[in-house]
Amino acid sequence: MKVKLSIIIPYFETYELTKRLLDCLISQLTNEVEIVLINDGCFEDDFSMYDKDNVRVYTQENQGVAKTRNFGIEASQGEYVAFIDCDDIITSEYVNVLLNAIDKYDSDILNFNWIDIYYNVIYRNPKNYAPWKAIYKRETMPRFREDREYGEEDIDFQKEIEEGITKGKYSITHLDRVIYLYNSNREGSLIWKKEHKG
Repeated sequence: MKVKLSIIIPYFETYELTKRLLDCLISQLTNEVEIVLINDGCFEDDFSMYDKDNVRVYTQENQGVAKTRNFGIEASQGEYVAFIDCDDIITSEYVNVLLNAIDKYDSDILNFNWIDIYYNVIYRNPKNYAPWKAIYKRETMPRFREDREYGEEDIDFQKEIEEGITKGKYSITHLDRVIYLYNSNREGSLIWKKEHKG
């Protein structure tokens, strides 16, 4: 059966959180969905127990998130691509909501609501730069610039999306459902380190 949705998870140093995420995702999988997990240089962390059926695990030398996401896009087979950060959480209806939306709409981009679990705030029709706030038709979506500093690749990606929408290159549909939980201030994350310098 045709793969409708590829879920790309770049992995780096959040082993227990990522296992929790994978267990939640795998319980939702159908034969129309695949997971592409790319271990970006953490060779001591083993995900081989997940590498079967419609879950594929790759391990590479550390390349950074932009190259890792681009690798995931090229390795994926789905009509649409979703991104999940390896330390975040998704709801138990994440996959079902997205599959239903894919069947119902023919948009290049389907975005959705999300919660910041650190601040306990719900964002509806969000305007942030994170690529995980939406899914993208693989044939038409842009790629991530690999020459940018961490975080800037997301800004460039979103700017290209927004310009494409303005020019009519991309169509977009908003799903008024909260299906993603952003772990914004996890201790040890890059955002946390920036806020706790000194």
